Amino acid sequence: MDVKTRSRNRKRKRTVVPPAAATVPDLLPEEIVVEILARLPVKSLLRFKSVCRGWRAIISEPSFIRTQLQCSASKQEPSILISPHTLLGRCDIQPPVGGLGDWPNNFSTQISFYQWQRGASIARFMDATAFPANEFHLVCHLAHCDGLVLAPTDTNLYLFNPATRDTITLPDGHGDNHHHHGTEMEACYAAGLGLDPVTRKYKVVRAFYRSMDPIRMGMEVFTVGETGAGCGWRETVTDPPYPVSRWLTAFTVNGGYLFWYMDRTLHGGLLWFSLQDEAFGVTLLPHSLDPALDDKVRPDVLHGELCVLHANSDTMTVTIWTTNSPSFDDWERRYCIYVSRLCHPMGLLPDGGILLWAKHTIHRYDLWSDELTAVCELGGIRYQGGRPPRWKNLFNFSVMPYTESLVRITAAA
Repeated sequence: MDVKTRSRNRKRKRTVVPPAAATVPDLLPEEIVVEILARLPVKSLLRFKSVCRGWRAIISEPSFIRTQLQCSASKQEPSILISPHTLLGRCDIQPPVGGLGDWPNNFSTQISFYQWQRGASIARFMDATAFPANEFHLVCHLAHCDGLVLAPTDTNLYLFNPATRDTITLPDGHGDNHHHHGTEMEACYAAGLGLDPVTRKYKVVRAFYRSMDPIRMGMEVFTVGETGAGCGWRETVTDPPYPVSRWLTAFTVNGGYLFWYMDRTLHGGLLWFSLQDEAFGVTLLPHSLDPALDDKVRPDVLHGELCVLHANSDTMTVTIWTTNSPSFDDWERRYCIYVSRLCHPMGLLPDGGILLWAKHTIHRYDLWSDELTAVCELGGIRYQGGRPPRWKNLFNFSVMPYTESLVRITAAA
């Protein structure tokens, strides 16, 4: 190539992008820019903060963060967040039906998140955090609310936003969640995460033991993102009227409520906690259910509503009751599905189905034909970037409906 040709090529490269292109963001009305940006993935929004100061200001505004969250939550096809849990060594223990008492205590201290949607052949990598060795030894059930994920462990509570890749370790609470019961040490892992519908602030709630004989629990609240005097954990004004199952992470329900199963060795039903006024209440199970059927009854959340699932081994069916009444005592028998075991509802599908998760498989259940189809084998699907470390020592998965968001877990700069 001669010098003259190279000079022409250099000239063309300089004129491919006109100087006016740099000012394109300023040519659109701000409301149009907001409408466009709010429908983009969080990963793109984080990059677009560098386009210009105007876009950075828009994307950082609390009002835009709420708009983006609403757009993300309004998508008809459920998005699923997957967190594989691996062990540091081999383990022959199987996940128990009830509590965490038989779980291994050699969990890997890396917590990873992947996003999957029906029809995808690969789970997209979201985030991974490798905590120091021996910082914790087991991971309990995860909780999700508006793109935030709470991970209770045997030592700490961790809060993640997998989309923004932010992680914080919550400070130690005031109450003791370990208590001696005779010669044994009992640990309480009950915690929850939700949104106060009035202040629009996210709160983490944890239970702790006041005494073991009789069993009495207290609870304390941590408001995410607060700084200055008065921040940190604070005990609720009143204690819960009944103790909750010590291993169960709360279910987050629309309207700002957390639900735990009450300790069924003492009482039956669900304990609720209002994130708005920080008061407690009790919801009984549907009248036809026996709360003593520990392995056949399970509370859960479906499309933001509290639900209870009951497995009937004689008819090989699972019945789903839901309630959205203010007092949570008006149960409706919503679905009866023909499956052989209890499962977790992941969401309603726009084509007349329901997404279900059981152990290592996500299924689609057709509500018209009663056909059950496996749509994702969690152990066999491809994971972007490769499978997490120690995959050969895979123990279980945390799987939950997921809403991608820009919600901050630290105070705004």
